[in-house]
Amino acid sequence: MTLTLTETEKRLQKTNFEALPKPRKNKGVRGQLLELALGIPNSSKLTDLVDGELKSYTKGESVAVTQLRHTLPEIFNNTPFNKSKLGIKISRTLYVAFDRNNNFLGTATHTETNPLIESDYNDICDFIRTTEKLHTFTGRNKILQIRTKDSKPYHPIIWERKQISNKGFAFYLTGRYIKSLI
Repeated sequence: MTLTLTETEKRLQKTNFEALPKPRKNKGVRGQLLELALGIPNSSKLTDLVDGELKSYTKGESVAVTQLRHTLPEIFNNTPFNKSKLGIKISRTLYVAFDRNNNFLGTATHTETNPLIESDYNDICDFIRTTEKLHTFTGRNKILQIRTKDSKPYHPIIWERKQISNKGFAFYLTGRYIKSLI
């Protein structure tokens, strides 16, 4: 079964959030269980829904959007944000917020590209194309950033036979931005 943003939001109104565990070591487990509770299969597709993405998060904490590794060809080929995997993934998103005690706080839906995120994406792409070694980097609007996201054994990032990081990296929405959503 594949759901839309609207159908998912309706299902959320009937969901028993108390049955979802509080994330401990694996922050993504709540999102995976939420997807299953809503009838959304866990998969490696670019987006969770037919017309967008579902993101659950703890208010005030950053949200991992997608791994950097699979976006590198687009970054180095100057793919425009709205055609990039990251742009497609977050242009239509249903955010589901929880507090630190795992209480459901509400939802927010974004159904268009945010020009501030696009600007941060372009800053990050410029940084990636011109740096020797990756490190945490946040765009000028402090909404989007890249930073390490990996588990041991680490998975180096190699581009055109050159190691640009000894660990995996991912794009994140910053905690400051996420706090403003709900």
